[in-house]
Amino acid sequence: MNPIGNSKYIQQVNKKKILNLIYNAKSISRAEATKMSGISAPTVSRIVDCLLSEGLVEEIGVGESTGGRRPKLLKIAADNNCIIGLDLGTTNIYGVLADLNASLIFEERQPTRIKEGFYQIMGQTAEIIEILIAKAREKRIRICGIGLAVAGLINRQRNIVEFSPNFHWHDADILGVLRGRFDLPIFFDNVTRVMALGEQCYGAGKQYKNFVFINVGYGIGAGVIIEGKALFGSAGMAGEFGHITVDRNSKIQCDCGNFGCLEALASGQGIARTARMELEKGAQSIIYEMCGGDLEKVTAETVAKAAKKGDVLAWNIFTQAAEYIGLGISALINLYNPEAVVLGGGVVQAGEILFDNVRKTINARALNRSLRGVPLLPAKFGLKAAAMGAVSLVMNKLLELELADFLSSYKEERLEL
Repeated sequence: MNPIGNSKYIQQVNKKKILNLIYNAKSISRAEATKMSGISAPTVSRIVDCLLSEGLVEEIGVGESTGGRRPKLLKIAADNNCIIGLDLGTTNIYGVLADLNASLIFEERQPTRIKEGFYQIMGQTAEIIEILIAKAREKRIRICGIGLAVAGLINRQRNIVEFSPNFHWHDADILGVLRGRFDLPIFFDNVTRVMALGEQCYGAGKQYKNFVFINVGYGIGAGVIIEGKALFGSAGMAGEFGHITVDRNSKIQCDCGNFGCLEALASGQGIARTARMELEKGAQSIIYEMCGGDLEKVTAETVAKAAKKGDVLAWNIFTQAAEYIGLGISALINLYNPEAVVLGGGVVQAGEILFDNVRKTINARALNRSLRGVPLLPAKFGLKAAAMGAVSLVMNKLLELELADFLSSYKEERLEL
């Protein structure tokens, strides 16, 4: 059936348009929504009544009169609804409870029991979700859904993590495990794409329709937003930026099995590994004293701190990593011609020591016409970017009306779930 002639389809389009107008406005009247949407006043009124009954929209008072009765103002019911977002990391599992405006209500962080395997990690994830649900129940706030940011290749056709080099997972069925425990909508995606969505929804990417998000943490990935939509690729595996080869002569093997990957050379684990290798060869550095002589304690943060203190070895390692990252970003700028590049992840917390050297390489390598006017921006949420991105993953589903059936059937007593 042609969707243009389908009345139900048109109703959904109109409802989505009004919901998004209300969400993007601090406050708006029915008359303003009618004018801005081009939808008839009776239809707008019916849609608003429906959104009010679903608890997604609330009336917040009256506006200025333009000659008749003062209009009732509407806004998204952000305080009465919340979303659970989880950053499923190899170091920590970090969960947040946030309202629909991305304001944090509660957060929970636990070290990842990574050596215990997939099912044990899923059990730990479920424990954190239960803590967050209990907090929402305590505050009597409706949970609209659960979002997860996961490192790895996501097969959207099969809805699984097909391969995660960081976790060493193969065909991991996250939804199959968690949906058996929670009667809530659950969504997950690749961590970097989720971070890009978070920046698009709430952060540095909000003003751009075309931008690239680069995540430099334990691993490296890219989330590409084109005309306001995330790039997934044919099966959902686009964005594996960390696995481009930047040094074909490198003898450093990546977790993916290849040699010379950007991730192996410039990620958090790559920076730490390079430092350990140099120290084992006898290189002199304050890094050795900083880690108490235990090279297993060397991290990218250790190297960054040493570099800021003027340590030559640490400075050279960080400069080389930044150059590799800059080379990769230059290629993405030439390929996608974005309006902006947003840089996030744990390694980015090193600040200007990284940004300055990345900028220098981009300026030297990217095509001048493609580079013109492209800012390099820090992620708004810092180390919380993945968890807040997971919140936006659910928020996008809500604004696309993909949670309509769940919300319409949701009763107040279901807060006990």
